[in-house]
Amino acid sequence: MLEYFAKGGIMMWPLLMCSILSAAIIIERFFYYHRIKTDLAGFMAELKKMVYADRVAEAISLCEKTPGPVAFVLAAGLKDKEHGRVAMEEAMEEAGLDAIPRLEKFLSPLSTLASVSTLLGFTGTVTGMIAAFNAIASANVTTPQVVASGVSEALITTAYGLFIAIPTVVAYNYFISKVDNFVLGIEKGSAELVGIVTREKD
Repeated sequence: MLEYFAKGGIMMWPLLMCSILSAAIIIERFFYYHRIKTDLAGFMAELKKMVYADRVAEAISLCEKTPGPVAFVLAAGLKDKEHGRVAMEEAMEEAGLDAIPRLEKFLSPLSTLASVSTLLGFTGTVTGMIAAFNAIASANVTTPQVVASGVSEALITTAYGLFIAIPTVVAYNYFISKVDNFVLGIEKGSAELVGIVTREKD
């Protein structure tokens, strides 16, 4: 592995940095989403029972003890329950504006790293081919030995760039789907809570 790294030329160093940053973000986001994972159906069923029974304080306590953005947003709505539907919706919307950026944290840099890794790999291809043609020009003869170093550099950097970019893109798309699911849960939970309060007042 170290031998290939050395043959890849100077572009291997920024590729190495990209791989380290990508791995760090992927690990951090994976554990973050796992930590805030919630049994939404079970949570909503318990919350509805408490709200229907007018045990609002217990419902808020349940939300505060439950990890994840859905519970965080619904807690904000429950705290403004007595002020009416509009106040609840505004409180939950404001809480959502705080929760969603936390869900999307580091995802934009992760997407950028996938693109940059590919481009750095292709840049290494160009510099490797330039080195190969310079070797040919200097030697005034074309032999496999003359061009081997430059071509090797070109192929290695391309391969490393793709090895970094492919899993990074897969992880990015997976995390985006997780964010979408959380946002859908927020919207569904908020609508159900508002519906319960509206029916109570009716």
